[in-house]
Formats: sequence, structure tokens, C-alpha cells
Amino acid sequence: MPANGPGLEDALASQADALLFTLADDDCPVAELRAAAVAGIAKAAEAGKAALVTVNHPRTRLTREDIEAVVSPNLAGVLVPHAVEPQDVRDLAVLLREFELKAGVEPGDTLVFPVVDTARGLMRCGDIAGAAPRVGGIVFHSRNYAHDIGARDEQKGDRLAYARGQVVATARALGGLPLVVCDGLELVYLSQYGFAGAILPDGRMTPSANAAFTPHDAVREQAQQALEKFERAREEGLWVARHGGKVVDTAAAKRARRIIG
Repeated sequence: MPANGPGLEDALASQADALLFTLADDDCPVAELRAAAVAGIAKAAEAGKAALVTVNHPRTRLTREDIEAVVSPNLAGVLVPHAVEPQDVRDLAVLLREFELKAGVEPGDTLVFPVVDTARGLMRCGDIAGAAPRVGGIVFHSRNYAHDIGARDEQKGDRLAYARGQVVATARALGGLPLVVCDGLELVYLSQYGFAGAILPDGRMTPSANAAFTPHDAVREQAQQALEKFERAREEGLWVARHGGKVVDTAAAKRARRIIG
């Protein structure tokens, strides 16, 4: 939501895991958005929800003041819109470290989520996501991407299948979360595609999203078994474990912990 937009109380009362405030809205004065985001982040923390902020792109020359305003122990992550090259992430990471130190936040605690919404960004999403250790995943904005390539937007079907698959595979390979911006109509399909979660425009959609993206009991049980075998293997001095016909390495164990948690 725009940081000063309506709907904050409804969002706080919803089942959403996190609230995403955006400062990248040229319909409102940026100073007003920053002040509203600071207040919203505090309210999200009081409600026990994670808070994230979409900042202005580093090349707008607004990002430094954005980061200075919003970094705090209550800020979980920052989205960088229109990420098209690794330097976009590096520039943001440098600013975050500077203001984390000033705010008493452990450097690196604030995650970065680059938003892939163009063909240029998609072709370099591996380099973009690997540009800083603090990258927590990749966000795919299908509507903006479809507009960029001259296609019709869709959340289900094969028109944007390559792009969706590229984002999911890249994020998973790097141990991050593949997330998708959507309108909430095809949540089950998107979860089956491999996305870990969705960014939604309305908190009333979160029960459906939670139902779609929460792993089934059988999946959680398999993850628990794989993790137990991996931990026993490590105790024996081995680097990987065998689980059925699969190899459980450090990356697989990390994913299992995330599924269980």
C-alpha cells in the first residue's frame, strides 16, 4: 500500500504475515510518504507483523533519504523496484549498512528483495539476486513484465511461463524466496508453480493466500525427516545425507527448515 494510503488498520487486523509500504508513488510528496511509513512500520511491529518498504530506485537520487528515514530494528526488508542490473542491489546494500549502523541494527539484518519487472531484469536476475548476501529473494511483477515485453498479463497459463520459471528457479537456487505480485485470483496455481508467497493489494485475500502457500502436512513431514537425516549425517562428519532417492545438502536442509518453520 502507499505508505500514507487507506486500509492500514484493516491490514493490521488481517492474517497477512507482512505489510509492504511503498515510497515509490509520485502522486504523493515523498516526505509525507516517508513519515507515514515510519509510523506504519511501528504499528506493524506492535501487531506482530513484519514490515517491508518499497523504496525509490537508486537512480532517482531519492533512495538515500528513503533508507535514512525507514531503517530501524522493526524493518524486515526493502524492495528495490525495477531491478535491471546488479549495481542496483549493491547501491542499496551500501546505504542499508550505513544506516543500520546508525540505527543500532546488525549490518545485514535488513533483507533486500529486487523486483524483476522487465526483460532486462529477467535476463540478469541471477546476477542481480547474487549481488549482495542480504538478498532474501526475488519478486516477480507479472503485470509490469507483461507490459514491458508487449504481452497480455496473466497469472495462469503459459504466456509468462518462462519468466515465472526463471524467477522461481533463480531464487530457489540461491536459497531465497520467490515472491509474486498478483491480484489474488490464481493463488493456488502460483503456489504450485513454486512461488513461496504473494504480495496482495487487499488484506482480505490473505486467508486464501495462507491456505495456498502453507505446506501440506505430508510435505512438512518429509522435510522433517530429511532434516533429521542431514543433522545425523553432519554429526557423523558427512556433508550430505541420503533421503530416499534424494541427496540432502546444506541448501536442501535450509529449505527443509523453512518448510517446517
